[in-house]
Amino acid sequence: MNYTFCIDFYMRNNMNRVGMPVRRRRAAPCYIFEGLWWQTREVPQVLPFLQALAAFDGGLSLSHRTFRTGDDLRYWFSRIPKGDRSLVYIACHGRDGNLKPVDGRSQVKWEELIDALRAAKPGAIEFLHFGACEMVEEGNRRSRLETLAEASGARWVSGYTKSMDWLSSMLLDVAFVADLYLPFYHDTYCRRPQLQKRA
Repeated sequence: MNYTFCIDFYMRNNMNRVGMPVRRRRAAPCYIFEGLWWQTREVPQVLPFLQALAAFDGGLSLSHRTFRTGDDLRYWFSRIPKGDRSLVYIACHGRDGNLKPVDGRSQVKWEELIDALRAAKPGAIEFLHFGACEMVEEGNRRSRLETLAEASGARWVSGYTKSMDWLSSMLLDVAFVADLYLPFYHDTYCRRPQLQKRA
């Protein structure tokens, strides 16, 4: 019998090689809200990159939705479960602090975005990241980020201050999820309690 086959077989049945149950860690929730970019139909551009990360790591649970308006965002933010402590990743064109989900034809203004984020339940959003150009005003970074954090209840908020190349920013975003969000989530919320010896 092939050793690799044994590992695959036992892991699929939640058992290790000696037949003991394997405790799975809870997958970190990631909600991707993506605009249409350059298309007129829904063709996810960001999702395949994060699916590759989820397949490699196994500790990431993805949910993807396409949005066109601020009302779409408000609805989907309100659907994230209370206490989920998720990463919300908003990916579309951006300019001057506004989102442009349909190739510049429609716009989600800053105030509309803040109102939409307020629809999120307590503890639903832990990390909020904007994969959109010019989302954070360069001369007013701290105030903008604090406003986003306050509205969403997020512990971490990030985004780009300038225009970025699409592929470069996408790779940076994947690294952000892999190297910041996932370790933080699993270390903070999936840690097994440590038993202490009694004297």
